Amino acid sequence: MRRYFNSTVLLFLLTIIVSCSTTRNVEIQTMEPAKVSLSNTIKRVGIIGGKVHLKEAKDQTGLNQHIARENQRLALKARDAAINGLYNVLAGDKRFDTIILLEEIAQNEEDLNTNGNYLDWNTVEYLCQKNKVDAIFSMAYYDSDTRVSLKKTTMEQLNLLRVKEKVAAHQITLETLIENGWRIYDPSSKLLIDEFTFNNQIVSTAKGLDPYEALQAIEDRTKNIVAHSKQTGSSYGARLQPYEHSITRDYYVRGTTDFEQAEIYTLSGDWEAAADLWKKEIENNDPKISSKACYNLAILNERNNNLAEAMGWADKAYSKHQTKKIAEYIESLKYRQQQHELLLLQQSEPLTSK
Repeated sequence: MRRYFNSTVLLFLLTIIVSCSTTRNVEIQTMEPAKVSLSNTIKRVGIIGGKVHLKEAKDQTGLNQHIARENQRLALKARDAAINGLYNVLAGDKRFDTIILLEEIAQNEEDLNTNGNYLDWNTVEYLCQKNKVDAIFSMAYYDSDTRVSLKKTTMEQLNLLRVKEKVAAHQITLETLIENGWRIYDPSSKLLIDEFTFNNQIVSTAKGLDPYEALQAIEDRTKNIVAHSKQTGSSYGARLQPYEHSITRDYYVRGTTDFEQAEIYTLSGDWEAAADLWKKEIENNDPKISSKACYNLAILNERNNNLAEAMGWADKAYSKHQTKKIAEYIESLKYRQQQHELLLLQQSEPLTSK
């Protein structure tokens, strides 16, 4: 009973706090420009794979040597999966006419510790001319480091009577750290358009009567690493795509009865009815009330993606009552306008000469 009473009181207090709040939040869905902008003249692209580097201890023997050989094969498979992940995304992008998987070439390896492997521009131009492509997407490197740990433990096993019993065992854990770097080269402007690195960690563990049996008992390690690597390629390709984003704004719901009635309309989804009430308050003799009405109309227009009209109402709100909140909102709107212009530029078609 006491717990029920406390919960009821808490709910009641929360209701009072919410009902007394002067603002209410609204989520606005936006379409953001791609994180990477490409020239709209780039229609044919080539993809090359990077060298695979495994950070393994030297002079390995026994179990560690066996794991090292498996890691070498797995890293090559995972690297190719990452390349295919990127290829699939680019192939589905209507901006590109042709996607070509180029043969692996020797990339510069003079500075592996600082993410080297940069292609020189002579090589980039040669590849582009030879394969008739406009840009090169390069997996600059694929680094993998696997740490092996063993510990004694117990496990259940059926005895001769088919009864489970605990027996001495070994537990093996493989902690694989993967880092791959991507770059985009534009030979026409000799510009490194983008450079990005993915870092992932995949942990696999299993038990066995001895270390080798424990290693064999690990399930889905290859599948997980390959799938994860393919996803990095897909994720890199997604950097060229516009993406949906959600932002939160607040609007005023207190001040006059019109604001309170407008809140009811917004909660039911009738924003136009709410707008009619806010417009009535624009001529309110109290500049604070009038400013709030203009501010709400700015939020409404931003919600409807009418950014220019939203800016107009925000400016009016600030002229009536200059507050830090409105000033910050105006700056946010300016940024959204810039992002929208960039989005339109990314989606524009190249000019063709007649």
